[in-house]
Amino acid sequence: MKIVDKGGLAKVLAERQKKFRRVEIQVAKIISRVKEGGEAALRELTRTYDGVEIADFRVSASEIAQAKKEFLSREWQQRLERVAGRIRRFAEKEVPKGFSIAERSGKMERVYVSVEPVGIYIPAGTAPLVSTVLMAVVPARVAGVKRIVIATPPGKDGKANRAVVATAAFLGVTEIYKIGGAQAIAALAFGAGRIPKVAKIVGPGNEYVSAAKRLLYGIVDLDCPAGPSEVVVFADKTADPCFVKAELASQAEHRNGLAVLITPDRRLLEKIAGAGIEGFAIYAEREKALSLIEMIAPEHLVVMADKPEMLVGKIKSAGAIFIGDYTPVAVGDYLAGPSHILPTSGTAVSFSGLSALTFLRSFARLKWDKPGLKEWAEDISALADLEGLPEHKSSILTRLR
Repeated sequence: MKIVDKGGLAKVLAERQKKFRRVEIQVAKIISRVKEGGEAALRELTRTYDGVEIADFRVSASEIAQAKKEFLSREWQQRLERVAGRIRRFAEKEVPKGFSIAERSGKMERVYVSVEPVGIYIPAGTAPLVSTVLMAVVPARVAGVKRIVIATPPGKDGKANRAVVATAAFLGVTEIYKIGGAQAIAALAFGAGRIPKVAKIVGPGNEYVSAAKRLLYGIVDLDCPAGPSEVVVFADKTADPCFVKAELASQAEHRNGLAVLITPDRRLLEKIAGAGIEGFAIYAEREKALSLIEMIAPEHLVVMADKPEMLVGKIKSAGAIFIGDYTPVAVGDYLAGPSHILPTSGTAVSFSGLSALTFLRSFARLKWDKPGLKEWAEDISALADLEGLPEHKSSILTRLR
């Protein structure tokens, strides 16, 4: 790891942002090609970026059956059910409840409904992310989403990863398309051939996928900017150096991943810096560490320190926080309960990670009566006059004449 100061770390983060933003020019062209060329453009882009010819992007029923046969052993079915059960239990607690207020003037309600349909992107480049299938599909189902569409890159054999397909099918999702990268996000946003236009796209991806999501926001709704993985570890002299090293190495193994150690212990700093891990190490006492963490707004924050609550209680900008020596990020990645799809690249300042709430939208319902309208007519009319909107005022007074 490279030892840096606050200024050096800020420069590193700025360079990463520039690098990720540079791909937007290329991604914008990909989006335009898909929008204009539809399925034909998708085939060309798949040939270019994945090196395969795809006649039909939809994963067939026979392919799904074969994937289940090859992957879903009794052991794996039991394992998936155990993990899905944990995620489901947590997601059920996340679902907000609607409410109503009834008064003399009328009734007002807040109603929650699921977004339909939803597109889920499952990466399968450096690794087939079976865990992401679980972490996205289960909360969506808990929220009541009925139609889920999965996009996942084809392998060199032109097929979708069997473990991803089998896991999706195990969870009841059989509408799966062999399409990856920015072109997959564009296809879900606009619709292309048999690939439907969806209302919302969720899921992590590389810098190209993340850029496509940013550029298409507004055409579709999105979860959060979930790009290349990142971790910040705050560790003091009480932390086991082996645990610290293992945690940083686990995130550094992701392509374009970011691993940062912040420590008030110079011996630990020197030891980890010389461990041969890709990333950055910075010396900082607790108060300075707090400001550094807020500056980074990391996807994952791991705190291995004496009295960790003194630091954790003050943190606002992190995708998820892992507390203590025996809470590695991998626990959250695979089975703890909260979804591992989290904001990256500093966006934890303003975005939340994926949850059951991600798949819900709300609206208000109002029912007023004539006495109620009369009671509030003067206030409404005064506000309409102030804003220079006479027809708004007229819409009230007409009903009272």
